[in-house]
Amino acid sequence: TPVFPDEPRVRRRAALAAVSLLLLAPQLRASDDALLPAVDDLQALSAQSARAGIPIIVLFSTPGCPFCQEARQNYLAPRHAEQQRRSKPEYLLREVDITSRRSVGAIDGRALTEAQLADRYGIHFAPVLMAFDSRWRPLGEPLVGLDRAGFYESYVERLISYRVVDGLPLIA
Repeated sequence: TPVFPDEPRVRRRAALAAVSLLLLAPQLRASDDALLPAVDDLQALSAQSARAGIPIIVLFSTPGCPFCQEARQNYLAPRHAEQQRRSKPEYLLREVDITSRRSVGAIDGRALTEAQLADRYGIHFAPVLMAFDSRWRPLGEPLVGLDRAGFYESYVERLISYRVVDGLPLIA
């Protein structure tokens, strides 16, 4: 077996690195979550969508999901940042944790948690990207999973292009 002259020092450094990672993990996760705003108030979001005449795009995700993180970081967070810079955004982009019991407000007078909101639309795994009108009616088909063959970008583009005209979904 190889003998390291400073073996105790190497072990101390490795232990220190491991402890540092454990201490930083919650902060790293928190910054990862901060890339997309959470759905906080369904009614306020509905009102904002109705006033602007734009759809609400929701990423349904789970904590620690690598596919959710990839969709969020590579496809959705850049779009959210772009929409934030616009004087008139084309859509509202939010995120829902399908495992969370955090209250997000009410639809049709019924108070919902994030998990109940996901359940309302039959979402039981993640990632799922879905477009809604201002009354929380789905626009088109949800985008389920993450495509690694290179088509995900075009699928996202199609989904975010949904608009509502006379109460009917329309692809712009």
